[in-house]
Amino acid sequence: MSGGIKLGKIFGIEITLDYSWFIIFAIITFALSFSLFPQLIHGLSTGAYIAIGVVTSILFFASVLFHELMHSVVAMRNGIKIEGIRLMIFGGVSRITEEPPTPGIEFKMAIAGPLSSIVLGVIFVVVYVVGLRLGFGPFVSVSAFWLGYVNIILGVFNLLPGFPLDGGRVLRSIVWYFTGNLMRSTGIASGIGRGIAYLMIFVGLLGPFLGNITFVWFILLGWYLLQAARAEYQEVVYHEALEGVKVGEIMTKDPVTVSPNLNIADMVRDYFAQHNWIAYPVIEGGRVKGMVTLKSIENLPRSQWATIRVGDVMKPLSANIVTSPDADVFGILPKLVTRAEGRMLVLKDDELVGFLTETDVSRAVVRRLHLEEGEGGRPASTV
Repeated sequence: MSGGIKLGKIFGIEITLDYSWFIIFAIITFALSFSLFPQLIHGLSTGAYIAIGVVTSILFFASVLFHELMHSVVAMRNGIKIEGIRLMIFGGVSRITEEPPTPGIEFKMAIAGPLSSIVLGVIFVVVYVVGLRLGFGPFVSVSAFWLGYVNIILGVFNLLPGFPLDGGRVLRSIVWYFTGNLMRSTGIASGIGRGIAYLMIFVGLLGPFLGNITFVWFILLGWYLLQAARAEYQEVVYHEALEGVKVGEIMTKDPVTVSPNLNIADMVRDYFAQHNWIAYPVIEGGRVKGMVTLKSIENLPRSQWATIRVGDVMKPLSANIVTSPDADVFGILPKLVTRAEGRMLVLKDDELVGFLTETDVSRAVVRRLHLEEGEGGRPASTV
């Protein structure tokens, strides 16, 4: 996840606003300022309604941030590194670098968020009740009532037993505890999560027929949960299959290399057109200079192919496209997929010893899973 506005750090955890957050902030503020609050509080100016709407929206997203912070704090106390928290259109996401090592830690991490939302909701309801008795005024009481209601709903919704919702993680931790198999428990929780997502999409599709167009929001949220459930399950599968696997074990050895002085016309004719590879290490005088890919030349006019050299368009050597044969494959996978665009040079003592691609990783996963299924009838547990 790149981009966004960095707000600072809380407990050492970096907080980022995704650009999509502004969409949901505007929608909630508009709905509060021009629909809900005018119905509950009469006789105020438009500016006053907007002001209370903005303040209430900010407090709501502060509540979402508190929810995610509770996940992160519990994770950190159990030795799990947190890359940061990102607030976005569908709420917040704590970016955890690794799967919890035990079902007990998973349970504590998962339950912390919904419980914090419910506790916050109760506190806001208490403020509402006390405010009515002490005459705090409509600004405080109405805002507190809405925040209490929404936080309790948020907490309860997150307890639904479908991955990747918090309730799905609670379910996964319980199944994991009794089966000792993280992959199987993730598969069960993800399956339920996909079912919940499809149900939400169905409800959203029914909305217009029931006279409530706002139900369309369920389609977007259901689609998001569906994609997230699939992605989370795939990540666990990769983690299980690649645990302990080193780059040197799966890399392509003795890759074909090219010179930086080769012109693009010869590069296309003798390499891209002759081999299945779409990327090549660039070597000069025995030293690695970088990597040239098919994408590097796709926008070059054919009329210039004879004059432009590989060295002019290659990706220069950098940490983003380099790994070592001793590196853990799962650990460098995010860099391989994002920064390196699926291909990395494998260097040892500054010498090229191999080439790593997403295809190499996929083959390793398939081999590992087939091996484990053949030996035990199902994927082995790492617990």
